Amino acid sequence: MAKKVTKKSSNMGLYVPTAIDADKAAITKAFEPLIETLKKQIPPLKEPQEFNQCVDIFTKWQRNFFYIMQLYKCPPNKGYTVESFETGIARLEFIGNKGFNIAYFRHTGQWFTISQEVSLEDCQKSILNDPWFQIL
Repeated sequence: MAKKVTKKSSNMGLYVPTAIDADKAAITKAFEPLIETLKKQIPPLKEPQEFNQCVDIFTKWQRNFFYIMQLYKCPPNKGYTVESFETGIARLEFIGNKGFNIAYFRHTGQWFTISQEVSLEDCQKSILNDPWFQIL
């Protein structure tokens, strides 16, 4: 006789806070001075360009994650299939009143969380001062 299988929701009874548009706008605005500081660390584009080089730093939201990203320009006439590409610097996961979980982008292409329940101000200090968050 076949056994009856019932599925349970994986998040049944679990509250996951989400960042609403007002939260996202406030967080983005709070990071504008930090982004401007990081942009000042970008060296000028060398001509002729021989290697991939960072040309911009920007932020973006994806679901509950706030990303600080770098835009790299590829050298022309070197056989690249793209002109530019993005790579991560930091990822902040919004967890409501508790703050953020902060992660850095590893060389393996994965995000690694280094701190949990961190305040916005501490996230900014960490991105500026910790060696995990490198601007190349």
